[in-house]
Amino acid sequence: MATALPGIIMITAGIAFYLLAIYWNTHRPQHSGSGEGALTVHQLIAHVEAERRQRERTGRHRLREPHPQPPPSTPDAPPLELQHHVLETL
Repeated sequence: MATALPGIIMITAGIAFYLLAIYWNTHRPQHSGSGEGALTVHQLIAHVEAERRQRERTGRHRLREPHPQPPPSTPDAPPLELQHHVLETL
């Protein structure tokens, strides 16, 4: 009996490690091939939190629509006489 005890311990330890390895590998998340442009969990959480904060904002500022800015006006071209004078001096 004393000579079989180390063998029994080794077999039991082997089975325990095998079961632990199987349990450990099957419950871990597997991510592969997410590709370019895929969002991470942290990016998705930040996006949802930003949407939530935007919906929770209340008050007068939320009721107003922003006014679009007019495009900057381009200055008129200088008169042709001035352009000719500048070109002649060059």
